[in-house]
Amino acid sequence: MRWLDVFIKGVKEQVREFWILIMIVVMAPLFIAIYYLMAETEDPEYDVILVNLDLGTRYQGKAFNLGDSIIGHARLLLEVPEMSMLKFSTVSGREQAMERLRNKQADVLVVLPEDLSLSVMGPPGSSSGPARLEMVGDVTRMEYIVGAVWSEELINQYVLRAADIRMPVSWTETTLGFSGRRTYFELYVPGLLILSIIMIIFSASAAIVREPEIRTLERLKISRLTALEFLGGISLVQILLAILSMVLALLTAIALGYTVLPGTLGFILLISLLTALSMVSFSLLVAAMCRSVKEVAIIGTFPLFLLMFFTGAAFPISGGELFTLGEYTVRLNHLLSPTFAVEAMNKVLIRGLSIKETLPDMAAILLLTLIYFASGTWAFRRRHMRAR
Repeated sequence: MRWLDVFIKGVKEQVREFWILIMIVVMAPLFIAIYYLMAETEDPEYDVILVNLDLGTRYQGKAFNLGDSIIGHARLLLEVPEMSMLKFSTVSGREQAMERLRNKQADVLVVLPEDLSLSVMGPPGSSSGPARLEMVGDVTRMEYIVGAVWSEELINQYVLRAADIRMPVSWTETTLGFSGRRTYFELYVPGLLILSIIMIIFSASAAIVREPEIRTLERLKISRLTALEFLGGISLVQILLAILSMVLALLTAIALGYTVLPGTLGFILLISLLTALSMVSFSLLVAAMCRSVKEVAIIGTFPLFLLMFFTGAAFPISGGELFTLGEYTVRLNHLLSPTFAVEAMNKVLIRGLSIKETLPDMAAILLLTLIYFASGTWAFRRRHMRAR
């Protein structure tokens, strides 16, 4: 039961150095709140400028200008709640509109050509070909990409109705799993829950390194404490800290509007437990490279950023392909166990798959955990627990 003594000692030291404890448990809810502010408090808007150069034509004995009709339709869309993200405006000339684009006062410019009405509504043979509408914008900006797609689709639909053209096909959308019911903020939550567990690599590495730094490890070795007993006692403290951090992050997300799907709470705890165990094992590798808590704060920053930004925890990412095994693609970030934890969370909480579908991901987490633990234990024993 010597591991239990190490566990009790670890709890006391964690409480004594409460600033590390506070940092770990506060950072996760803080990330949740920041992502909520980014995703939900500011509705996206796409400013579209319409320039009407259409000269019009005669239709059923009356003057008709399709460009004017499109602009009138766009103004009506401003009153439709579903289209509130599109902000249409008009200017008289192309150069004036281009100046607004350059100054980032608009996202998309749509130029309606001179022969628009003649091409669509004119008598047969009156037009030399289809009218060419012009779309202008900065293709590197997401605002342009989204605004351009919406503008093109809405104008196409209106032109088809005006020309009394019926499409031979229609589209219907079926969302995968629960993705259609989730808000933009809720799509980030599964990864952020894993991120709350990743944060413990600082406290876990510091807890492991602290013993040889203050030379209490020498007294522990005299008591015939094995490396596994020592690491097991410390690991249990850090796993409990990781679960606490995850629970606080989840409660924060729920308070901000996240909905926990019925029957998935146990699954979330299971994946969190596996990830916590894996992160403690990974911390052994960090601790083996450090001789003091100060070195942990410096050296541990690099693996923390790797785990945050290259596993899909902070935002979706796809690692570079290494090789393929049959139909399975092995990627570079598959060397990091949180990658599989995030994927497992997304499968159940967003894509609506069964928990059985995540068994390969759980197996990968366990395999990487064993690799981390075996290599970390060997490296830590070699550097800190060899007899002098």
